[in-house]
Amino acid sequence: MSKLPSRLVCAGLASVIVAAGSAGAQTGPVITHGIAAGDVTSVSAVVWARSDRPATMRVRAEPLTGSGPGVEARAETTEDRHLTAQTTLTPLAPDTRYRYQIWFEADGISGTAEAGTFRTAPMADVRAAVSLIWSGDLAGQGYCRRADDGFPIFEPMRALDADVFVANGDMIYADSVCPPRGPGWVNVPGDFPGIADPAVDWEDPAAVDEVYAAHWRYNRTDPAFQNFLRTTPMYVQWDDHEVINDFGAAWPALAAAPERAGYPNIVAAGRTTFFDFHPITRHPDEPDRIYRAFRWGRDVELFILDARSYRSENRAADDPDAGKTMLGEAQLAWLKDALAVSTATWKIVSTDVPLSIPTGSRPEQLGRDAFAGGASPAGSSGTGFERELLDLLAHLDREEVANVVFIATDVHFASQFRYEQDFDGDDDLLLFHELVSGPLSAVRRAAPSELDPTLHPVVLYAEGDIFNFGTVRIGEGGPDAPTLRTDIRDETGRIRPGSELELSPEP
Repeated sequence: MSKLPSRLVCAGLASVIVAAGSAGAQTGPVITHGIAAGDVTSVSAVVWARSDRPATMRVRAEPLTGSGPGVEARAETTEDRHLTAQTTLTPLAPDTRYRYQIWFEADGISGTAEAGTFRTAPMADVRAAVSLIWSGDLAGQGYCRRADDGFPIFEPMRALDADVFVANGDMIYADSVCPPRGPGWVNVPGDFPGIADPAVDWEDPAAVDEVYAAHWRYNRTDPAFQNFLRTTPMYVQWDDHEVINDFGAAWPALAAAPERAGYPNIVAAGRTTFFDFHPITRHPDEPDRIYRAFRWGRDVELFILDARSYRSENRAADDPDAGKTMLGEAQLAWLKDALAVSTATWKIVSTDVPLSIPTGSRPEQLGRDAFAGGASPAGSSGTGFERELLDLLAHLDREEVANVVFIATDVHFASQFRYEQDFDGDDDLLLFHELVSGPLSAVRRAAPSELDPTLHPVVLYAEGDIFNFGTVRIGEGGPDAPTLRTDIRDETGRIRPGSELELSPEP
């Protein structure tokens, strides 16, 4: 293995690699937006960084716990990928904390390095405690980086030292802007338009691409966000605002603006920049595929969904003859099979839209955007995606899949629901839960007074008007106690009253 550049200077988790030469010599390439690790498995991890110029990204990882050799990797940045680079570190040892360093090289000169840590997942037959944070909804509706302290919520998230961060969606608001004065505070202004702005030419792929890249650069410039990602690996999925409000990737046009040309360009650019700015595994046969699953020891399997790429039009009727789908045939079959055969105690399904909370802008004209059809019996038979959800739940009931927990964001308030219903007509009840968090930093909404009644949700907790994130801890009580504990925490890290929930697994 090659040696690290000389004159390595460590300061906490950060280290500096100083290029040799006189003070007037050319400097090396710079890491512009921090570093991140993601899609961690028991034997691998994807790492990410962005340079200020075309360069070679160099990475070295060494175990901090356990034993095993170090691993090195490299990747190239290019202008057409927004100067970002990702590479996979493998083979790694299971259930081991690694320290990794990233730096860039160009023209024989090494730049400044940054360091981070991550824990690899335990093997599937090993029982070990696992901690998870999930949230979403960042920099929406003018609630952007604060001029004095950026996105402060990431500091209490970092302090928890969780094993996993699930970025559940809406991690940019490409259809919003960041003015100098927002509704809540003075912002660091964002020098970019919203993608819905009529001045943005959707028929100009380069212009559209730059709008999305500028939003990602703005959010990832935040120091607190960067510090959080240095020590907490992420699993990311998209929702609508990574492209535009209430969109579907397979649609020929945007339902809210059917006359506007260039819609396929904004979908393509939104997807491309989503992949460019994250440490995400690319499927070898389907490089644009977002849905995937990760095993974390004997007790946890995490399923990441994609509710945007394959959906039917929102305004289509959800009736038996319509064949309406949110997940698409292939993803739904994958999810059914994967949940049915999973041997993990807890199956955590990260869905980018909620189950029983009705969503959608102008639903009477444009249809519902999430699974729920509405808050009344009439609305429930309208334009949601409930038939597909009921089909999934009936499958879980028939296959006796226990201990399923859905996690979501999207609606800008926090809530917890219990469901217990006979979905397949055999008189046995399927019990599962739904946990909702967010927003991280976007408009805060009150919890709704009515929910879609189809699944008979039982509200265990609901609270609006707070910036928040959710936590899940499994196995805190020791190796023989795979209890799931969850709560909601506000932007100071304080546990919200009434949000602490403890679930014991069904046999």
